[in-house]
Amino acid sequence: RNGKLDVEELLALVSRHYDCIDDERRGVVRSMRLMSDEAQALTREIREETASHLQAILDNVNDAIVTIDEDGHIESCNPTGERIFGYSQAEILGRTLDFLLPEVGQSGARAYLERLATKIEDTHIDLAAQQTWSVSKGGAPVAVEVAVSKAILNRRERFVVCIRDISERHVAEQLMRESEARYRILVEHAPEAIVVFDVDLRRFVDVNDNACRFFKMDRAALLASGPEHISPPLQMDGTPSFGVDRGYLEGALAGGAPVFEWCHCDAEGQNILCEVRFVRLPSSNRRLIRASITDITERKRAEAIAAGEHRIFEKIAGNAPLQSALEAIAEVIERVLPSSYCAINLLDAGRRVLMLRIAPSLPREFVVAMDEAPIGAHFGACAACVEAVAPVIVADVETDPVWERRREVVRLCGLRASWSVPILAADGRVVGTFAVYRRQPGRPGGRDFELMLRMAQIAGIAIERRGAEDALRASEAKFRGLFENVMEGVYQSTRDGRLLSVNPAFVQMLGYESAEEICALPVCALYWFAGDRDTYVRRMESEGEMRNVEFVLRRKDGGMLVVVDNSRVVRDPQGRVTGFEGTITDITERKRAETAVFQAKERAQVTLQSIGDAVITTDSTGRIDYMNPVAESLTGCESREAQGRRISEVLTVVDETSRELSECPITRCLREGQVLGLAEHTVLVNRGSKEIAIQDSAAPIRDRDGNMIGAVMVFHDVSKERRLHRALYYQASHDTLTGLINRREFENRLTAAVESVHEDAHSRHALLYLDLDQFKVVNDTCGHPAGDQLLKQITGLLQSRVRGGDTLARLGGDEFGILLQDCTLDQAVRIAETLRQA
Repeated sequence: RNGKLDVEELLALVSRHYDCIDDERRGVVRSMRLMSDEAQALTREIREETASHLQAILDNVNDAIVTIDEDGHIESCNPTGERIFGYSQAEILGRTLDFLLPEVGQSGARAYLERLATKIEDTHIDLAAQQTWSVSKGGAPVAVEVAVSKAILNRRERFVVCIRDISERHVAEQLMRESEARYRILVEHAPEAIVVFDVDLRRFVDVNDNACRFFKMDRAALLASGPEHISPPLQMDGTPSFGVDRGYLEGALAGGAPVFEWCHCDAEGQNILCEVRFVRLPSSNRRLIRASITDITERKRAEAIAAGEHRIFEKIAGNAPLQSALEAIAEVIERVLPSSYCAINLLDAGRRVLMLRIAPSLPREFVVAMDEAPIGAHFGACAACVEAVAPVIVADVETDPVWERRREVVRLCGLRASWSVPILAADGRVVGTFAVYRRQPGRPGGRDFELMLRMAQIAGIAIERRGAEDALRASEAKFRGLFENVMEGVYQSTRDGRLLSVNPAFVQMLGYESAEEICALPVCALYWFAGDRDTYVRRMESEGEMRNVEFVLRRKDGGMLVVVDNSRVVRDPQGRVTGFEGTITDITERKRAETAVFQAKERAQVTLQSIGDAVITTDSTGRIDYMNPVAESLTGCESREAQGRRISEVLTVVDETSRELSECPITRCLREGQVLGLAEHTVLVNRGSKEIAIQDSAAPIRDRDGNMIGAVMVFHDVSKERRLHRALYYQASHDTLTGLINRREFENRLTAAVESVHEDAHSRHALLYLDLDQFKVVNDTCGHPAGDQLLKQITGLLQSRVRGGDTLARLGGDEFGILLQDCTLDQAVRIAETLRQA
């Protein structure tokens, strides 16, 4: 003021300025406090919301989540932990970790957690959980996986432990390991050889010990091999082992379990006949086949022996010639013992020589030299065998003295070993010898020697039976000559009325065709009067015999036969009546016989008039002499009109299929003199040109002397049956939905095609198998009627694409089969592609 500084005023100004600044600062502080309070409130809200979300997650995860402080004490545990361990949070909180995981106690909680939480810059290893055991509240062990991570929570270091209950997985893994161990033990200790074959690699990828022993190869060599290395070039049927489509692998890959016989060979080149079973093994990326291989050499040997013995006993039981039965025995030996030659000698005891009767495979010069060899110790094994009445086994004919007198012939024929056993009858007599020769020195094995003894025993049965039959036949011939040639009828019967035997005269008297026919009838049926049989039995049992007693018998044709009976009772060693035997003599007068024949004819006439079949009889020239009403109805011609006319003028039959005129059965019957029947598809064309399917038979009519005096034809209408048969045949051989032939008929035609290839090697056929893709989807989505309609449409499409002579069949469901007759493989491929593209 007045040019001077006013300090007081200046200080007042400064003070006011600072006051303004303080007011502004306090306003800023208040604003910042308000902003801080708002920020803190927002943070608390976000934190609470996040915590609630996190808590919800922790409460619902499948793993136990446990937080551990830096001293190893449990700070928190989610509900899953409570369920796994059975403890409540109150029981867990504050406890050390070894309370839940006993393993922790060995190293300390801190070291255990630090080790699991350590990162080694490998994600897979960092995230990998460690398996260990926990203990539940009840004391039960619980298999768990533990994963640990380290975190900073509220400025303090914490460990987050994730514990997963793997009890079920642990049990499943244990069961899987046990199952694998059991499977390996089963495979390794299985009695058969087992190999696992990789179809694509064409080699074995696994084998058991039996397979190594079976093929005489070590495991490494066998695993480097395939089927080609353990199979001979040719199988037992002469076909190549490989290059022929047999369908075994395809069947196994398709889910089947084919079982077949196969010839394998071991490392030494020895062929082994085996039974092989294929099963596909599950694999995600490989086609694996498990093959079980069983040696069936012994089984085949036993089957061959059993089948051979069956054939032998059939021949013996069927009274085949002795030569045939002995040849069957030799065939068994040569089939079962490879590289062996069988010989069977019969002993001529009177001349004391051996007659060589069976030697199917031995050289001719050997047979000539050894036939009728004398019995002795130096004329070969068979001669020495008879001399000693014991088996003679010669391991080497070059050095054995048994062959001193016949060594040159066996040397010339290249034979080095001979084994002979005697053939004995039931009483111990030697009736022959059974011998086996081989081109290599050696002795028979135990089983081979037993087989020789068995075959020698069977040969003895055959020889002795034939001898007994020859003796019995000679004895019977003497009695049979008298029995068959006597004029009287001779019979034997049981007490209860069964005929045991009758002679030809007896059969002829009663008009039967054979003794078997009349013996099948009860005796009482032969008597004209039913009470005569009872009278006969009472008188025989009371008197023991009858002389010249007349009875009236009934012939087969119903005629009356008057006979005189002379008979006696037959008793057993205890004196009881067991039957009767005697003779009958025909004393029937001719007139009565003619009357009986007439009466029988009248009865037959009534019968023919009443039966439901048509009957036509003719004389020996084929002219009709009788027609019953049914025959009149079917032919459209009355009997009186037809009488005297030739059968061919009244009866016209044609073949239903070819429409060709068939020969009249009666004409043919008169010409050939035997019973005949019509062909399967015969129809009768009657006078009204109506065709009637018939079935018939024609038989000659003969007189007492066997002369043919005419013929009879019996036939009936089978039109309904034939129509029904055709309908049933069509239904049995065709698919009802598509009208195509079904699987059964297709297999029949396929079999016929295969047989035609066997008969004609130049013929070629092809087989196509079609399967509709996604057909089940059509049925499931659109219904079965839509699927049926689709099958019909596809059937029409396929029929339009195959040739006229080919066979199209529905095999079942959505599967079709096509048999291409006379079709090459290239043509079949083109047709198949055409069908697929259609």
